[in-house]
Amino acid sequence: MCRILAYLGKPIVVEELLYKPDNSFIKQSYHPKYMSHMLNLAGFGMVAWDPASHNPAAPFIYKTPNLPFYDENLRSLARKINPQCLLAHLRGVSYSEKQVISLHNVHPFIFENTNIALAHNGALMNFDKMKYLLTEFIKPQYLKEIRGTTDSEWIYAIFLSNLPEQTGNHQSDDIGKAIIETLKILQHVRHKCQIVINSPVNLFISDGRFIAATRFAFDYGWQPLDSAVSTHFTYHSLWYTYGESYGYYDNEYKMKGSKTRSSFIISSEPLTSDAATWISVPEYTLVIANLEDNQVRITSHDINI
Repeated sequence: MCRILAYLGKPIVVEELLYKPDNSFIKQSYHPKYMSHMLNLAGFGMVAWDPASHNPAAPFIYKTPNLPFYDENLRSLARKINPQCLLAHLRGVSYSEKQVISLHNVHPFIFENTNIALAHNGALMNFDKMKYLLTEFIKPQYLKEIRGTTDSEWIYAIFLSNLPEQTGNHQSDDIGKAIIETLKILQHVRHKCQIVINSPVNLFISDGRFIAATRFAFDYGWQPLDSAVSTHFTYHSLWYTYGESYGYYDNEYKMKGSKTRSSFIISSEPLTSDAATWISVPEYTLVIANLEDNQVRITSHDINI
């Protein structure tokens, strides 16, 4: 089970999210609090949008299949960049020689000539049965971009195929509709393949101006009688917090409370041991946060497909 972190709002030094809190994102790669029996050792990826940079619609992209807590280059980069939006992913896979650990499988995914990225926490069980039936729902320009072996990259290609445009200023309604249509397509193909195994699909999507995230699972509670215990036979956690700014206040890292909503974080688990200022996202929910005039507008929607 992977770990994902997304930030939107006031520009923030990335180190404040990845390294400094007591349950920092990088610490979650080797000591996750909500998944203590499984580590996230299959790579780290990050996309970050800085409005002050050259070509601000295009994000910084950093990916490595290596262990992030040994990565000196990542630490140096995190001390320097100051984006208004960040999407980061720690890849976790089952401990098996069959798993493919490569740069092409590291999230977030962002195809050539697009400005929208996706990261996924979960797994589509029996995905090999589904893969080639999904091709009819993917536009050719995206199908040819798939390079890795993950179900997540295929989900990304389906999502892009359901957007009215591949680049530009995406509207919240278009994003929400494309996410729901993507889930419907996956559900249709699962039914066609007679797959009824619990499959969580927590998606995180951003283009630097918004963050959309789902807490969702297909066929919750269903698992083969002879299956081994798996983190994917349950709901994956999802939390968010918002306020004026995130940082070190009163001897701890937390979101500074205010009537002003100018900073927003949503992640697989809180960045601090004290989760008092964090809200757990209900199951079957889509959360969308938009940055408009330096304010973050947050909406949530039930997922009913």
